[in-house]
Amino acid sequence: MSRRIAIVTRARAPYHKALQEAFAEEVGAAGGEVRLLYPRGSASVFADSTTVPQGRHLSVSWLETAEISAEAKGYGTRWKSEASGTQLPSQRLWHELDSFNPALVWVHEYSPYTLGALLWAKWRGRPVVVSSEVGLANEHFFPLQVHLWHRLWSHLADGIIACSPAALHPGCGEARPAVAAFHAADSRKLLPPLRSIKVDAPIQFVQVGRILPRKGADLLLAAFAELNAAGHNHWRLRLLGADTDGWGQGLITRYGLESQVEITGHLDGEALWQAFGQADAFVLATRQDTYAAVVHEAACLGLPLLVSRHAGAAEALVQEGKNGFTFLPEDTAALTACLRAALTPSTLTTMSLFARGIAETTSAHVRARAVWEWMGQNFPL
Repeated sequence: MSRRIAIVTRARAPYHKALQEAFAEEVGAAGGEVRLLYPRGSASVFADSTTVPQGRHLSVSWLETAEISAEAKGYGTRWKSEASGTQLPSQRLWHELDSFNPALVWVHEYSPYTLGALLWAKWRGRPVVVSSEVGLANEHFFPLQVHLWHRLWSHLADGIIACSPAALHPGCGEARPAVAAFHAADSRKLLPPLRSIKVDAPIQFVQVGRILPRKGADLLLAAFAELNAAGHNHWRLRLLGADTDGWGQGLITRYGLESQVEITGHLDGEALWQAFGQADAFVLATRQDTYAAVVHEAACLGLPLLVSRHAGAAEALVQEGKNGFTFLPEDTAALTACLRAALTPSTLTTMSLFARGIAETTSAHVRARAVWEWMGQNFPL
């Protein structure tokens, strides 16, 4: 059997692209090939140019499938990072898998669409591995029906590619071969800009993501207001994300931070990297993120990391006091103390070097190699 790997997913994001391209390089070097099978019409908040992988040993198929809209399912709440439809299982997917004849199937999450590929693999006697952000340690973030769904289907996974630390221990509670491939950028392609922190200039903080309660913008702005009240106003904050209902701007006005906080709207690609490059430190005050891939992107760009413990990336990427700090965002005093510690230029300079070093060891291309080696060690390829 040839070394063909099928990746079946409805998710598209830059961090998926980085891992998939690097993985295809590894498979291609071993004489194999990779094919991605997407449902046609799947939505992404990112541009296709930043989400659809390319490479010599990689091909992409777009498959017709029925869809249930987000509105019909009632998922369009302000606590969701984005709304998108749900693609249903597709007979065309089975035909495509039969034609490609993969030695192993890699599915991402247990969506109705990807479950079609999981069942195909079981029917054809092929190993199937599942990449996921969800595991026993973070399933409480989700409704009960999501817990039960993951616990049911994870029994059928032959192996787990963990996109967050929690996912190393799947919901089924049974031991499975597992490998860590946390959401990441490719550090070879994302280099830190030359920067120097000027002693007399305000420290520039940046947070990325839609401005909504789940991302903790209200908690972050409250902490910055506390900094000002204590006489530490030598800072600026840019919120890189959409403020669709004006909630964020209302908070800025309430706390009197109009001269210190800017909302940029949604940024992508080069515009996002340029905004990162103008910052001195990265902060994420989220109430809930199974991982938060943007933390690794910030580390690649050499930014010290101030990250909520409610994000999986805090455990995976932050070494306390070396490349940043972690905090519980609901504890305003603790968050304010972290921000105050980051106002020291010498501290930021030292942390910046550590941040880049850690980013290199967890880069998408490093983890792609680990995933390919793990597959070879655990499954007949």
